Amino acid sequence: MSKSKLIGALTGLALLSGCGGGEGSTPAPEAVGQGMSWEQFLSVVYQEPDTGIFIADGDTTFANEKLLREFYENNVRDGQLIVHRAGGVDAAWNATQKKNITYCVSTTFGSNYNNAVTTMANAAAAWEAVANVDFIYVSAQDASCTASNANVVFDVRPVNSGGQYLARAFFPNDARANRNVLIDNTAFGNTSPWTLTGILRHELGHTLGFRHEHTRPESGTCFEDSNWRQLTTYDSKSVMHYPQCNGTQTGDLVITALDAQGAVALYGAPGGTDPEPPGPGTGTPTTETRTGTVTAGSNTSYGPFNVVAGTSFSVAMTGTGDPDLYVRFGATPTTTTYDCRPYLSGASESCNLTVPTGVTTAYIMVRGYAAGTFNLTINYTKPGTGGTGTPTTDSKTGSVAANTNVNFPAYNVVAGTTFRVAMTGTGDPDLYVRFGAAPTTTTYTCRPYQTGATETCDLTVPAGTTTAYVMVRGYTAATYNLAINYTKP
Repeated sequence: MSKSKLIGALTGLALLSGCGGGEGSTPAPEAVGQGMSWEQFLSVVYQEPDTGIFIADGDTTFANEKLLREFYENNVRDGQLIVHRAGGVDAAWNATQKKNITYCVSTTFGSNYNNAVTTMANAAAAWEAVANVDFIYVSAQDASCTASNANVVFDVRPVNSGGQYLARAFFPNDARANRNVLIDNTAFGNTSPWTLTGILRHELGHTLGFRHEHTRPESGTCFEDSNWRQLTTYDSKSVMHYPQCNGTQTGDLVITALDAQGAVALYGAPGGTDPEPPGPGTGTPTTETRTGTVTAGSNTSYGPFNVVAGTSFSVAMTGTGDPDLYVRFGATPTTTTYDCRPYLSGASESCNLTVPTGVTTAYIMVRGYAAGTFNLTINYTKPGTGGTGTPTTDSKTGSVAANTNVNFPAYNVVAGTTFRVAMTGTGDPDLYVRFGAAPTTTTYTCRPYQTGATETCDLTVPAGTTTAYVMVRGYTAATYNLAINYTKP
């Protein structure tokens, strides 16, 4: 259950009642099926009455109907395997947040209140014993322990799910309103062989960003999706693995040695110190704007924007209708691959990101969920001109057959300067650029991958880099004209 042994993920999950519960327990109904209409699917999806959150596929949460509809369109309508898709970035607490994961326990637990407090503390202590994280119980907030309480990172509250699950949690990237650990009344009864502490060890694993271990292909069943990053080898006994999904843990849900190894890989050893992150590079603060219209189901893309690692990249969108904002570092976003996608109803959305180490470009896409207009305000740091050298222009022309490559010798470049390749031509050639080594079809720094011959790579040479390589590959037979602008040392 760790997806990774713990992986960075992007939606909260719940521990199902009947999924390894006590004798005589039966699986809760699941919103799955082949060829279901949207109306049929919606009718079997459980919606929590207090939060409005939808639970589908047994244990996957969706904050609003728009996200649920996307899940249906991608995975249910045509009868595909139920697989949740999301952006491919780790959902984890940063170095400051991980040491101050505050929570409250609602007094509305009534007679179960003391049990909830104790088992939460025990489950939190189990994770604190293996990783450099701190869960901090703030009892002063218990009387007002709700999803709107901004004085804690998350709330722990009772729920009557009607047998849908024993407990459910969240991932670190969820909005505050969705950062809840909800415990069903049945979890305080007979859940043998699991204890409530074991159940909460599993749920707190989710709050740290760890996915279900059984979504890994090694489990052979219960696949959920591929939006995770491996931290350790597969562990069938993981605290994050459902026993009924070919798990081999026959007793309580406990943190294994591999669970601990994965937690250390993501958060460091308990009591450890984190290295100071590198400071942001230098450059010029820049503000740009874009405006436009988009029809339902169509995309408008912008970029690349040359950026500096360690600086902020923020995009604020306003407008009319329902456009959706996507941002991605290093390549153009798609509907399934992005670093930020607020995915809200209406046109008011924003992405506030820090440029990762080694990244030199950012891209923006606006997609029409419904027809709309948009206004983008983009704030970022543009790199300086870098080292000394001679501005140089080169050109290349030629033809390429389908599924063949044309590679060009290395260009000597200066770190911090611009390396730009603009391609025109006929047919459908694809442009590839890579720093430090020749590109391949799977390894490159830039590959626009557009239909037709008009493509551009506009990059900043990373620190420590001295060479750049260009390749043209024929998606179909084509001709190409390359204009290459760079600084020669």
